[in-house]
Amino acid sequence: MNPSLFLVVRLWLVVFLVTLGTKPVWSAEPRVQILSPKNGDRLTQDQSAILVSGKVASQTARSSNVDIMLVIDISGSTIQYAGVDLGDAGQLPDGAGSSGFPRPQISLGGLSLGQPPMRNLRNSILAAEVAAARRLLLQLNAQTTRVGVITFGEGAKLLQPLTHDFDQVRRVLDDILRAGPHGGTNMVEGIRTGITELMGFGTSERRTDAVKVEFLLTDGFPTLPIGGGKRVTPEDTNLALNAARLAGKASVKIHVFALGEEALSYPLAAVGIAKESGGTYTPVMRPADILAVVENVSVVGVDYVQIVNQTIGQKASNLRLAADGFFSSAVPVVEGRNQIDVFARASDGTTGRDSITVYYQSGTQKSLELEVFLEKERKLKLEVERLGRSQAEIQRDVERGREDSLRRPSQLPPPAEGPPR
Repeated sequence: MNPSLFLVVRLWLVVFLVTLGTKPVWSAEPRVQILSPKNGDRLTQDQSAILVSGKVASQTARSSNVDIMLVIDISGSTIQYAGVDLGDAGQLPDGAGSSGFPRPQISLGGLSLGQPPMRNLRNSILAAEVAAARRLLLQLNAQTTRVGVITFGEGAKLLQPLTHDFDQVRRVLDDILRAGPHGGTNMVEGIRTGITELMGFGTSERRTDAVKVEFLLTDGFPTLPIGGGKRVTPEDTNLALNAARLAGKASVKIHVFALGEEALSYPLAAVGIAKESGGTYTPVMRPADILAVVENVSVVGVDYVQIVNQTIGQKASNLRLAADGFFSSAVPVVEGRNQIDVFARASDGTTGRDSITVYYQSGTQKSLELEVFLEKERKLKLEVERLGRSQAEIQRDVERGREDSLRRPSQLPPPAEGPPR
């Protein structure tokens, strides 16, 4: 039997067995747990704010474990300019400087994409994808969250099985950028490989209780295996959509980030993949702007958290809610008793709450954990500021892009000239 066909049959069999045991889940308030500090703790430190951290998740999440597979497009078109000089965004590797790669001189979908040769791969769409992945890693909790890496071009490659070792994931991401873009866009193989790994039928160790998602980053649309990497065919699109349906039946959501003009000129596959799998579709017209929105996707079904010191009626500052549901924040405090409340809102509108009481006394020693958190926040915010636009502006563009994608006609773009992309 053809190996690809064998893989598809095997995945469908697994999904069938999984769905047999699936029971309907009714809406319930999200779970909120403050992990640090503990209720009743007495804190003595120099700063007039304390670090409060914890975990939120919808009731549909079976445990705090999360598995995220990064599925990254490395096709030839990702050599294109990301729209902004990324500089040190995401701590990109030094070896990603002058690449010598020329920018493809092509016209696709009526869009003129040919530009002067780009000598710096650090400012490419591929660099934006890698920087976004590194930014995401910086916010996730390695104790309960695993991350893996798959690339797709002519085919799909598993470069890193699911792991808690985020430093190893960073090294793999650096290697992707150093290798540079090449090949067409075999999106269906990327999706299928992600399902295989997340379900535990590949190299990755199986975790049955984990929330399973793919983060699919692409600057285009499927052009393989039927289109030869140069043209869009209904068959390639349908193969990708069928793979997304399979993912949805296996409870694997695919969150799609469509980057740049080419991807948004024909968003049928990207929109459909997200819809069929139960994931989200995030269109980003200027590819570099993914740095401002990649963390806005919640994989645990909770998209809003607010922390308030009820004793003084002040909200927390520098609140960070990660994709895997872990949150951290600097909460202002006063001498003596402080009641800290955490409110969370799930994607379905339900709300949850947790509360602790801590006792604060001014001291001479600074909290190292708070200082580390504030420094990390400073760096994350600086990355977005370097984009030259506010996070709110970029998010508004994303919302408009979603509306435009739904209205856009599904006419196939013309075949591309030049190498596969």
